[in-house]
Amino acid sequence: MYLRLKPLLLLLLLITVGCAGSQSSMQDQSSNPESQDPYTSTDALLGYQDQITVDFLKQHLTAFSHDSMQGRETGTKGLEMAADYLANQYKQMGLQPVGDNNSYFQHFELNATKADSVVFKTFAESDGTNELIDKSVASKSSTGNYIRSFGGTDSLSGDIVFAGFGVNDTSNNISHLKGADLKGKWVMVFQEIPHVVNGDTLINPQIGSRARFQMIFKQGAEGILMIPGIDPKKFKASAKQAQRGFGQRSNMRLAYRDSGSSGGFNKGYNLIHPEMAAKLLDVDSVGVAKKKLMENLTGFKPQALDYSLTQIPYSSEVSFETKNVVAYYEGADPELKDEVIVMTSHYDHLGVGQPDSTGDRIYNGADDDGSGTIGVLNVAQAFVNAGKNGVKPRRSILFLNVAGEEKGLLGSRYYSDHPIFPMDKTIADLNTDMIGRVDPKHKKEGVEEYTYIIGGDIISSELDSLINVANDRSGQLEFDDRYNDLDDPNKFYRRSDHWHFGRKRVPFVFFFSGVHEDYHQPSDEVHKIRFDKMAKIVRTMYSSAVILANTDNPPAVDNEEFIEITESDN
Repeated sequence: MYLRLKPLLLLLLLITVGCAGSQSSMQDQSSNPESQDPYTSTDALLGYQDQITVDFLKQHLTAFSHDSMQGRETGTKGLEMAADYLANQYKQMGLQPVGDNNSYFQHFELNATKADSVVFKTFAESDGTNELIDKSVASKSSTGNYIRSFGGTDSLSGDIVFAGFGVNDTSNNISHLKGADLKGKWVMVFQEIPHVVNGDTLINPQIGSRARFQMIFKQGAEGILMIPGIDPKKFKASAKQAQRGFGQRSNMRLAYRDSGSSGGFNKGYNLIHPEMAAKLLDVDSVGVAKKKLMENLTGFKPQALDYSLTQIPYSSEVSFETKNVVAYYEGADPELKDEVIVMTSHYDHLGVGQPDSTGDRIYNGADDDGSGTIGVLNVAQAFVNAGKNGVKPRRSILFLNVAGEEKGLLGSRYYSDHPIFPMDKTIADLNTDMIGRVDPKHKKEGVEEYTYIIGGDIISSELDSLINVANDRSGQLEFDDRYNDLDDPNKFYRRSDHWHFGRKRVPFVFFFSGVHEDYHQPSDEVHKIRFDKMAKIVRTMYSSAVILANTDNPPAVDNEEFIEITESDN
């Protein structure tokens, strides 16, 4: 699918970028390249894509996602170690430090919340009165009948509505939310959505937990109560694991944008004890309720229950500093070198958290986003090696590894509002996140050498054409545009760091291989990375940077619909 261009247009682009710097490319640079002016042949630069190697990627990703990095969570020692690792690599390459005080770091301040406890009160409503039937406290020393998964920074109170699986799916005649008044209500749903059962598709697999989250809160809900598919003993174990979160920093937000409120997601998103859920549903067990629901999946309608829930959090506010990593490679064209292509990845991950079934508590993030970060590092090495032989791009390249992506795209937001190089001189952002694995769709199809392309023609058709040319001359991957849609329910176009360049009218492309079974799990480890596939994507990234750096005219933004969508974030 990567040859999406008309043959004539593709041929013209190949000729155009292939001839860039053609007069200089005729020079003989072999005698003493460093003594001569650098030349900017696109063909010569593309020859250095063989510097993108499995050996480089494996060596550095193994170190970068090692347990010693402690999961690289923003605001932790592990992230500091990861930042130092990247800075040392850029320093050894000889890239220019353009951060604070001539360093490789762009520092910024975050505010955060430290949770002390959460008090949950459940009331039964009868004859206009409320009777307290349960009070439990979740804290470092106690567990409750509810587990706050995230959010809930404000005190919350509302009636409880049971909404089955909490989705509307017109293609399968399911309307578990339709017609319900959810404003100010707690919406109780079964956590696991039965997409496919015994080979039969019951609910559209594209309607996942994120889409459900958006559906419910779009209707004004106060919070979600998820009934987990675990027994009471396992729920208790999960509640004990959740105790580790008390006293830790959460709800991080940029200090310069903090209005003084608690920040973060203020609504509720909780697990409910299965026995408490059964009591609210007036059944012997939640298994009974789920079986009944499955027997009437299309006929079910949301039900108001005679119960309400109040959630009161107690917390304190803290501030701390973190940093982006920045390294600069100057272009060789006197007229174009002040224009910049930015290559982004996020180098943070989830740190140390709840253990999986093996007891592993370190969320290494080998794919998310160790793969993209080390890919960017290898691209930098390829440009440096080309420069050592007298071959340089016309425009400049900024290598930007951001912190706080997992906390809400914080590092890229900070850079976009405090750019080191002006945004009107930034001609494109090439962003990469999770490029080392194969998602279920392509695994089923037996396709490994692919990448999802998000961006391109949803903001700039010219950029889309250029990366197609780059792919033809490098990785020759299958370009999958499944998520390259402003109506994509997953909204991947706004879920990584390219978003904050797009909202500033900077054209972007996001290289992405999709989510997989180890996404945001301790099992996202380096031995599962498909390095041959990863190398091909990184070569296409490198070639895209080369062609963007050498094209005569930068790609223009020509889809104003995307810009209109971003206006609320400016």
